[in-house]
Amino acid sequence: MSKTNTYADTFNGQYVKSDSHFVDLATRFDTFCSESKAIEFRMMTREFRRRNPNFKTIQDVRKRMSRALAAQLSDIEIDTTMQRLLNLEHVLGMLENFKATKVQPIQVYEDPERPGKYIAWDGQHTAILLYVLAVLVFEIPTSELEIPVAIYDVTTKAEIRENFVGLNGEDKLPLDAIDMFQQKIFGVRVDGSVKPDWIVAEKKQTMLERHKLFATAEKFDNTDEVGAISRMAELDKASPEVVEQFGIYWSAIRKQRAVDAKEIFMMMTWLMIAEVQNINIDEDYLLDLADMNLGLFDANFAPGGGFWAKCETAYENWYQTSPQALAGMEPSMQKMPSHGIPFLNAQITKSLGRKVPDFFANNGFTPDEKDLW
Repeated sequence: MSKTNTYADTFNGQYVKSDSHFVDLATRFDTFCSESKAIEFRMMTREFRRRNPNFKTIQDVRKRMSRALAAQLSDIEIDTTMQRLLNLEHVLGMLENFKATKVQPIQVYEDPERPGKYIAWDGQHTAILLYVLAVLVFEIPTSELEIPVAIYDVTTKAEIRENFVGLNGEDKLPLDAIDMFQQKIFGVRVDGSVKPDWIVAEKKQTMLERHKLFATAEKFDNTDEVGAISRMAELDKASPEVVEQFGIYWSAIRKQRAVDAKEIFMMMTWLMIAEVQNINIDEDYLLDLADMNLGLFDANFAPGGGFWAKCETAYENWYQTSPQALAGMEPSMQKMPSHGIPFLNAQITKSLGRKVPDFFANNGFTPDEKDLW
């Protein structure tokens, strides 16, 4: 029986590398540029010409750039395992607000396996901007544009990667949580890094791959795909063991959808609390929990789903006799773990009779058994 690849398998496939993977600028641009994005770039190139009437040729742009060692744009290559995924929205913004005096040298190194080429380890978005100026605005070959580069004499790629992660600051597109996560994975799988927190991130990725899950962000336009996790906060906080537990739960509920933000917030928070309290959440427990959630509310933790509707009813009934109500305060249930976990714990105790982690709501919310399923 043949194995069917999911979107998660395809997306996670970028990490299945044990060596660097090199592509030219045109390939990098075309890989990420959809038809709609191409139209945006065509419109922005027109706007660029209107905003910069003094730039008659690409050389007019070149004259305003900082001076450094010159290299032909066609000799620049991107190490895709060294750089974050290309963000074309950022490139469009750079084109819209272009100033030649802000163009900084591309940070490169020379790789003996790529003679005559300069490998960009920082400045990918600037390099792609220059590619757009040459090819789309001024319609010249990339071999006709010389650009400033700063060549770094390095002995290991691990050194370059640590520089990339450490030196990206306010003047560049900041590394966000998903970028950091990806760099740590590549750092272990490509560079052989032994940094402890990088190894932990790679272990988490292994767990995600095992259960057809993948970490992503809105900027990649795939947060609605099956198995997408776009809330990185819990993934960053969780141990690899908790990620594995969530993966087992996810596999058990068999949902062909993205992971809802409230779902991962609730379940991973609950699992992390259980881990701290040394409560054994084994596979049987997770399967029982998945069965319960499916049967009671279709395992739907979305804000408009059955879990929160039932939880809100329980909260309102509890609130009627609470000290807050007696003080004349209005009820304010939060669709967050602070109020969701007490309800989930109570339901697990009633339906499964299993041990649950101790957790007390900040306002004392305790569901009455009659308000449970």
